[in-house]
Amino acid sequence: MKKILLIGALLFSSSVIAEDANNDYSFNAKLGASRYTGIFGVEVQKGKWSVGVGLPTSISLKRYNYENEDSLFYGVYWGKITDDNYNDYEDGILFDAYERESYGVGAGYIWLWKSGWNASTGLSLEDFEQQYTNSNGNYLKTGYSIYLDLSVGYKF
Repeated sequence: MKKILLIGALLFSSSVIAEDANNDYSFNAKLGASRYTGIFGVEVQKGKWSVGVGLPTSISLKRYNYENEDSLFYGVYWGKITDDNYNDYEDGILFDAYERESYGVGAGYIWLWKSGWNASTGLSLEDFEQQYTNSNGNYLKTGYSIYLDLSVGYKF
């Protein structure tokens, strides 16, 4: 999956150079449950392309079919969550630290209003790796997940 993500990012970036886009940048502050911008994040958009960052740690690259209007989008993302104060059981063993790293691809739809407010939803498929740690060792879990993304934002 990491190779697919890298190839997708390279194809996206080469298309950005070749595509005719306006020179204006826009910013979209986002809040919600999104693999692209986390719980809280921001997207910087130029033309049909955007780069997003968010908390918990996430980085994304999206392409919209239309700029500055309702549109389908697709993209790739990477995310990481670290919790050094984790205190829970996994398969009957108590762990005190947790880390999750994921790579994914997805598609969705964004609705934009003239006021600047917007809402988006989408589905994402990701490859993840979770590591639980305690003083006796590590426990590693890997797999694939499908996520529903829901967020609202304000574009300026």
